[in-house]
Amino acid sequence: MLNVEYSVGIVGSRECTEYGRRVANEFAKQLSKEGICIISGMAVGIDGIAHNAAIEEQGKTVAILGGGHNHIYPPENEWLFYKLLEKGGCIISEYPPDVDVDKNKFPKRNRIISGLSDAILVVEAEYRSGSSITAKYAKKEGKTIYSIPNSIYSTTSIGTNKLIQEGAILATKPMQIIEEVKQIRKIKNITHVNNKKNKTNNGNIENEKIDEIKQISNKEKENLNHVMPDEYLPIYRVLSDEPLHINEIAMKLDIAIKDINPIITMMELEEYIFQPQTNYFVRKDDDIT
Repeated sequence: MLNVEYSVGIVGSRECTEYGRRVANEFAKQLSKEGICIISGMAVGIDGIAHNAAIEEQGKTVAILGGGHNHIYPPENEWLFYKLLEKGGCIISEYPPDVDVDKNKFPKRNRIISGLSDAILVVEAEYRSGSSITAKYAKKEGKTIYSIPNSIYSTTSIGTNKLIQEGAILATKPMQIIEEVKQIRKIKNITHVNNKKNKTNNGNIENEKIDEIKQISNKEKENLNHVMPDEYLPIYRVLSDEPLHINEIAMKLDIAIKDINPIITMMELEEYIFQPQTNYFVRKDDDIT
């Protein structure tokens, strides 16, 4: 269950609105159909909806508990605990079985949700919430954060709208996340093929490796023939054929990750750069300066 190609943490308010329920259900189902593992905290509200939607699509899902397995919390979701087990889901706790739940353990639980996820989707969140804590961990880890926009008058949208202000990607449809997954899988497949290449007699990897990565398709080459936006240039010039982690990019440019994330996402969507592995970036072409 944990050895999956891609996983998304879906988190949100316990006191979610009907809007939040619909969004969590739709996103979790669509992501599950693409084989994406859904990770959450088995809480009432958005967490439970996301887990259940994944199960209904016969998808993969992982629940992280805030106490031992002998203390199912919240009691309202005891049915979900056993449904996860029955349907082949995974339930994880860092505590021994008899350790009880308390409020101080939930922020620690949230770091595991972030740690196991390749990206985080925040559906609804109040100003101070566990979902916001999960997003903070994800920011520190340089992971992609998606946030669902909502009414400025709703208390459960204060946190999500604030995340968007701070650089989270505004998500309006599951395909935004699915397209990122497809790109990562594509690069992983290329990397896997390249890793299988035999070494030459002197022990050096064949030069075809870089050529294959840089020439994924003729279409991608054509997309590089227009002028690059000025805001992309600093990041592009820092990158090369060697993968560079987003944290290193931020340090080299002395720019906060929250400010780099939306730019680097657009650069990837417009095919100037790509990820050979999660949060590591390389150039797609050296002709642009």
